[in-house]
Amino acid sequence: MKKIILLLALIQSATLFAQYQVKGSVTDSIGNPLDAAVVILMAAENGNIVHQGITSANGSYNLDAAGNLQVYVSSLGYRQHVSTPFVVKSDTLLPPIKLYSENFLLEEVVVIGEKQSPSVKIEKGRMIFTPKNSSIIAGSTALEVLKKTPGVFVDGENNISIGGKNSVLVVFNGKQTYMQKDELVTLLKATPSSSVSSIEVMHNPSAQYDAEGSGGIININMNRKKFEGFFFSLNNGVSYWKNLRENTELSFNYTKNKFSLSGNYNHAFGYYNMDYGMHRIQEGKDYYSPTQDTDKRKTISGNLNMEYTLNDKHLIGARIDANTLFGPGQTNTVTEIRDADTKELEQTLYASNDYYTQKGNRHGGNLYYLATPKEGVSYTLDLNYAWFDGGSGNWQPNKYVSPNGAVLQDNLYKSVNSRDINIYAASYDQKHPLWEGELKSGLKFSSVNADNGYQFYDVDNGQETIDKSQSNDFRYKELILAGYILYSHSLGDKISMEAGLRGEYTFSDGMLHTINGDGDENNKRNYFDIFPTFNLNYQINDSHALTLSYASRIDRPAYQDLNPFEYLLDELSYWKGNPFLTPQKTHKVALTYSYNRTAVTASYSYMKDYKAQITDTLSINKVIMTPRNIGKQQRASVTLYQGISIARWWEMNLNLIGYYVKNDIAFDQYRKFNLDGFAGIFSIQNTVRLPWQIQMELNGSYITKRLGASNEYVDPSGYVDIGFSKSFANKRWTVNLAMSDIFWTSRWDNYSSFSGFQLWNWGKSESRQIKLNITYRFGREKNSKHSSNFDELNRL
Repeated sequence: MKKIILLLALIQSATLFAQYQVKGSVTDSIGNPLDAAVVILMAAENGNIVHQGITSANGSYNLDAAGNLQVYVSSLGYRQHVSTPFVVKSDTLLPPIKLYSENFLLEEVVVIGEKQSPSVKIEKGRMIFTPKNSSIIAGSTALEVLKKTPGVFVDGENNISIGGKNSVLVVFNGKQTYMQKDELVTLLKATPSSSVSSIEVMHNPSAQYDAEGSGGIININMNRKKFEGFFFSLNNGVSYWKNLRENTELSFNYTKNKFSLSGNYNHAFGYYNMDYGMHRIQEGKDYYSPTQDTDKRKTISGNLNMEYTLNDKHLIGARIDANTLFGPGQTNTVTEIRDADTKELEQTLYASNDYYTQKGNRHGGNLYYLATPKEGVSYTLDLNYAWFDGGSGNWQPNKYVSPNGAVLQDNLYKSVNSRDINIYAASYDQKHPLWEGELKSGLKFSSVNADNGYQFYDVDNGQETIDKSQSNDFRYKELILAGYILYSHSLGDKISMEAGLRGEYTFSDGMLHTINGDGDENNKRNYFDIFPTFNLNYQINDSHALTLSYASRIDRPAYQDLNPFEYLLDELSYWKGNPFLTPQKTHKVALTYSYNRTAVTASYSYMKDYKAQITDTLSINKVIMTPRNIGKQQRASVTLYQGISIARWWEMNLNLIGYYVKNDIAFDQYRKFNLDGFAGIFSIQNTVRLPWQIQMELNGSYITKRLGASNEYVDPSGYVDIGFSKSFANKRWTVNLAMSDIFWTSRWDNYSSFSGFQLWNWGKSESRQIKLNITYRFGREKNSKHSSNFDELNRL
C-alpha cells in the first residue's frame, strides 16, 4: 500500500511540474512581425513570472509552461498587452498578438512613439525596407528612398533594377501607374520621402499582382495611418552643392468617430545639374561631345483622403492626387569633330536644347469599398482614374564652326511635343477561407488612351516653317482584362504553400499619322497569356525557414517606344521608337533561406524576346538610339542580407548580391553578340546612437563593372552618405543634417563597340548635396483599416 501511495504521489508530482510548449507570434497593428518584443508567461492567480523570453526576427516565440496563465507582451514604442487567463495542459498555439503604437502625452501635444532607425526584414522571400526616421532620406523624394533600399539599384540615368535586373514594375500601394520610365521618374521625384512608409521588394510576386515586370515588383507603400483628433506635421529643408534647393512638406489628419479626413502638400524648388557626354569613333571620325544639363523644373504635389466607417464590417473611402512638374531647362553640348587617325580638329558643333516650357501634370482619383462580413472573409472594390498632361517646347540651335572660328553652318530648329493620357481602371478582389486554407480571387480591367503630338520646325530669320516629314501624331489605346485565383494552405505546423494562376487578355492599337501623310502606320495586336505562380514555405523551426517560388511574367512595350518617328537630340544624334516591338516574357525561380536576421536568395531567370535600347549608326556621321527585341537573356544570382547588432547603440544591415548574366543577342544577321559576365553589388547601412540622443547614419553602396542591357560594359560606381538627427522639445521637433554621395562617385560610365564603331558614354549628376531638414509634428495615432491591393496604374 505504501508503494502504491508513493507511486501515485510521484505521478501527481510529475503532472504538477510538467512543462508544455506555448507558441505564438507578435506583430504590429498592420501585421508586420515585431523583433525582440518581450514575452512573459505569468501565473494568473498571483502574477508571478513562470517563463519569459523575446520574439525572433519573424515575431514568433516558444516558451515552456503549464497551468493557469496569462501572457504579457511589451515592445518599445507600443502599448503593452495582457491577455485573459488561459489553461495550458498540452502544447498550445496562441492566437497572434497585435501591438498598437503607443502615444505619449506631452503637455498639449501628443507625439507618436517610433522605432529609432530604418529597418529591413525578410518575409517569405520578399524584403521589406522601412525608411522611417532616416536622417539621410529626410526631405528628399521617393526616388531617393529607392536608391537607399537594399537590393535595389538606381543608376545615373534613373533605370531601376532589383539585383542588377531591369524591367522592374514599380507600384504604389499595390496599384500600377502605367507610366513609362520618364513619367514614373517624374512622379517619384514629386513624391516626398516622408510619404513612404515602406518599400516591398518581391522577386516572384503572386498571381494577385499584375504580370508586368520581369525583374520583379517594387511596391511603395504610402503612409495611410490616421491620427485620432487632429494631427499636423510640417517639414522644411534646404540642400546645396552647386545649386540651392528648398523643400517643404505639410500633412494633416482629422479623425472623429467614424469619419477621417487627411491630406498633404509638398514642393521642391531649385536647380539641379548633370554633366554627361558621349565619345565615339565612326567612319574615320572622332566625335567628343560633353554636355552640361541644368534642370530648372519645380515639383508640387498633394493629396486628399477621406474615409468613413459605416460599421464594423463596412468601410468606404476616396482619394484625390495631384502631381505637377513645370519649368524651363537647358542643355549645352559642344562636339569636337576630329580625324580619327591624326586627331586633327576639323570642326566644332555647338548645340543646345533650350526648354522654354516643360510640364508634367498627373491628376488622379480613387474610390474604394471594403466589406469584412466575418472573420477571414473580405470583399474589395477599387475604381481609379488618372490623367497625365505633359509636354515641352524646345529651341534647338546647331552651329558648326571651323578651327579658325569661321561659321560653316548655323541652323535653328524648334520642336513642340505633347502627351495627353487618360487611364481608367477597376478591380474587384475577394478572400474566403476554404479547406482550412485561404482562397483569393479577383478581376481587373484597365484602359489606357494616349495621344502624342510632335511638331518640328525650321526657323529662318524668325520665320517658323513646319517640317511635315518630321511631325506626327501618335495615338495609342490599350485594354487589359485580367483575372486571377490564388490559394494558400498550411500543410501541418511547418509547411505552407501558395499556388496561383493569372490570365490576361491584352488589346492594343497604335496609330501613327504624319502631317504629310507619307508615313502613316497602324499596328494592332491582341493576345491572351497565362501566368502561373507558386510559393512553398518550410518553417524548419522558429528561426530557420526555406521559401521556394516560381513565377512567369511579361513586359509589354511602353506606348512611347512604339512611336516610329525620329526625335532630334542634336544634328548628330536621334532617338526613334519601334512599332514592331513584341512583349518580352520571363520564367523565374527563386529559393530563399532565412535565419533570424540572415537571408540568402538564389534565383534563375530565362527571358525570350529580350528588349533593350541600342545605339546604332545612322548614315556616316550620326547615331540613333532605338528599342529593339534583340534575343534572349539568362541570369543567375545570389543575394545575401545580414542584419547585425554590433552593440546596443550600433545596428548594421549588409546586402551582398552576386550575379551572372548571359546575353545571346543580335542587332542584325551580321552583328551577333554572345556576351556574359559576373558582377556584384554591395551595400551597407549603419545606424549609430551617439551621446546626447543624436542618431547617426553611415550608408554606402558599390557596384562592380558589369555587362549592360545589350553589348555595353558599365564601369564600377557607388556612393557614401552620412547623416545626423536629433529630436528636441519632447520630440516635437526633429533636426536632420546629412551629406549625400560624399566622394561624388555615383556615375554612369560605359563602353560598347561593333565593327567600325566604338562608343563611350559617361556622366554624373548633382548627387553630392548637403541637406538640412527641420520637422515639427503632433497628433494621436490611429491605424487605417483599408489597404488596397490594386495593381493597375503604372505604365503610361
